[in-house]
Amino acid sequence: MLASVSLLAGSAVAVAAPTELTIALSGDIPTLDPSKDTSPIGLNYRLNVFEALTQLDRDGKVQPQLAESWTHSDDWTEWTFKLRPGVKFHDGSAMTAADVVFTIDHVLADKTSPVRTFMRLVKSAEAVDDHTVKFTLTQGYATFDRQAKYLYIMSKAYYDKAGDTGYASKPIGTGPYRLTEWVKDDHMTLEAFPDYWGGEPAIKKGIFHPIPSDSARANALLSGEVDLVPSLPPSLMDMLKGNAGLKVATAPGYRVAFMEMDPTRAPFDKPQIRQAVDVGIDRVAISDRLLRGTAKASGIIVPPSNVGYDASLTPTPYDPALAKKLVQESGYDGTVFKLDYPNNNFPMANEVAQAIASYMTDAGLKVELNPMEFTAFFPAWVQNKVSPVYYFAYGSSQFTAESVLSTLYETGGSPAGHHTDPQIDTIMKAERAEQDPAKKQALITQALRLGNQDRQILPLYEMLQVYGAKADIDYVPYPDEIVRLATFK
Repeated sequence: MLASVSLLAGSAVAVAAPTELTIALSGDIPTLDPSKDTSPIGLNYRLNVFEALTQLDRDGKVQPQLAESWTHSDDWTEWTFKLRPGVKFHDGSAMTAADVVFTIDHVLADKTSPVRTFMRLVKSAEAVDDHTVKFTLTQGYATFDRQAKYLYIMSKAYYDKAGDTGYASKPIGTGPYRLTEWVKDDHMTLEAFPDYWGGEPAIKKGIFHPIPSDSARANALLSGEVDLVPSLPPSLMDMLKGNAGLKVATAPGYRVAFMEMDPTRAPFDKPQIRQAVDVGIDRVAISDRLLRGTAKASGIIVPPSNVGYDASLTPTPYDPALAKKLVQESGYDGTVFKLDYPNNNFPMANEVAQAIASYMTDAGLKVELNPMEFTAFFPAWVQNKVSPVYYFAYGSSQFTAESVLSTLYETGGSPAGHHTDPQIDTIMKAERAEQDPAKKQALITQALRLGNQDRQILPLYEMLQVYGAKADIDYVPYPDEIVRLATFK
């Protein structure tokens, strides 16, 4: 790699803006069916091929997408969306309100769908006419327009013809790009849709390559095999920055790395063990030294880019002596347990997992690392089939603390229901109906503090993006780290 740097240094030249981009991702897309996936990495596919009623801009503000406008009842239980006319699916058929109703009904009927988590307050959806959809909710929800971005609209006619398997193998959406080829674990090719309602985008083809190895992604960028790497290892930043043909930088992120311990399974059914793990991990050392300042020790499950962030929730101080004392007092019998984690979903996951295991071992616990490909980890996580303790990084593509709380802490928030707390359920119900921003923030902070108390979920560090691109590529990352091909000029 060092040889590659010296050979390529100073080789950048002024060239015309490309019409084709090749992007290296840390893993492959779990599934092509947008109703069966909410994974962050899958957004690189979903946000290019599909669209929702609304979308978020770079600042996290709700903007129109398939809906041009919307209104709501005084109690926030009824939402009416006016659809954009002239929108076509990739097979040339018109998108109508019937497709929106079909999509929400399809998601709600599938109890295994992770999208259902975000739509569970929908009681019914009605096509008022071809370009008007009315949603009725089970309770008032003041930010349902933001939540609507999770519902990627599918074609009813095409699904009726192709079926579940057909839609999952050759899907169509209304987005600026259509899928033309997917060779699992090798590449995905997206081509510009000429009849896109927003006009055909400047980038005509995007090719995504799953490259799990951090060093292999960096090498692919150095060799010119790929144009853009949205996620690079912090350990290679300085070396890559020495290449004049590349642009390497950091940007704000949207994810927080955390651990979850199952309080119903040994040894984490003992509060002393959960506290020992909490105080026994040096978050500052991991963030500042191991991750070279591309992370920040955190005591809150959401980063500063999220609505609802509260800086008063500070990281748990490192106290190795207390950790050992708590383990000894707990009566821990020395049983070995596994620590599951995805090893190709965020930078230096292996190194951080090894550090976590070392801290836990120092405290007197016996842990065995169990690295998993993200495509194996994520379905297990959704279905709550992971080990009693795991390490992961999660974030809201809505850029809201409410979304993270609903998924990780609220009863029924995910298909598996990882965390249950009746107090948090009550708080979140009140927060969704609250219109006053200050009161909403107070309720969110209350829920976050409650979530920290039982130490089931331990925030570790907020993640910055480390990205690299050829010097002639004008790439400005979104906080969610997702590559939107249509934004390139």
